Amino acid sequence: MKILAVDDDPIILELLTEVLRVVGFTDVTICESAKEAIETITQSEVPFDCFLCDIQMPEMDGIQLTSAIRKLPEYVSTPILMITAMSDRSYIDNAFAAGATDYVTKPFEIAEVHARMRLFSERDAERKLLEDRNPVPTPGHPAGTVTQAELAARITPSDVTGFIDYLALENYLLQFSRISLFGMRAFGVVVPELARAYEASSAYEYHATITDFAEAISDCLKSRGFFASHAGAGEFVCVLTDGSAFDPIEFEKQLCDTVREMDLHYCDGRPMTLLPVVGGTKGFQLKSAQEAPKILVQALSDAEMIARDPHAATREALPGPLQRLFAS
Repeated sequence: MKILAVDDDPIILELLTEVLRVVGFTDVTICESAKEAIETITQSEVPFDCFLCDIQMPEMDGIQLTSAIRKLPEYVSTPILMITAMSDRSYIDNAFAAGATDYVTKPFEIAEVHARMRLFSERDAERKLLEDRNPVPTPGHPAGTVTQAELAARITPSDVTGFIDYLALENYLLQFSRISLFGMRAFGVVVPELARAYEASSAYEYHATITDFAEAISDCLKSRGFFASHAGAGEFVCVLTDGSAFDPIEFEKQLCDTVREMDLHYCDGRPMTLLPVVGGTKGFQLKSAQEAPKILVQALSDAEMIARDPHAATREALPGPLQRLFAS
């Protein structure tokens, strides 16, 4: 992998370079400021495969740098690992909202950085293999039909508030203790038959529809603290971070109304009649914070069950305090 490490402390940069070299990552470029990093990125003929960024830097901090990187089309999904001394919740929230993939606090464990980089390397290899086999088309460029692998892939919609990569959402939850997770809840959103309806469409058209539904979800959650991700096919998972009362039945009505107002159509001009189904909320009452990603799977399973049979489960709205108490 071609890696860019950004930190205003040359000692940290020297340490990171050595840490990466030990596990075989030798193609490392270093920058001592965000401004220098942007210049390096834009002038590089070969794209970078991963970024390591500090947060506290003069003039432009690492969160602003992350946001700037995400605005570059070729780096929409490139892994960005924040390596910082800032452990406050606000920094973590802002970093992931800007597009960070993962977050490690200083002083960091060498094994921890190694594990993150190995995972990034594996994902990068998978992504390049998929792109080689099934290049994603752009508007105005014809392409074949979307593959089953692309239908199942997790898509990160660009410029949709609150939406982050699924891996990033898991990593976000892993930043917190069991106590900090207590007020958060997850729920799934399923659009039945969406993947099947797009089996004869191009990857671009399918991606555009995923983005449309993501925008509808984001718009309906805009008054709340939340993060959300596409989980593959017509499925999404959302995490409410502010602890406020939430009625999944009422939210489903609002979401369906929003989708109808968007007046979505298939690529051949037919109006789209698919509507989302919202599952019940799942609280993060866990024995260990490391189990947090499992709640995302449970939330999706609940929404899938309701989508298959609306009478198989109930999503009764409870008053705010009771809803938080009995979320499970």
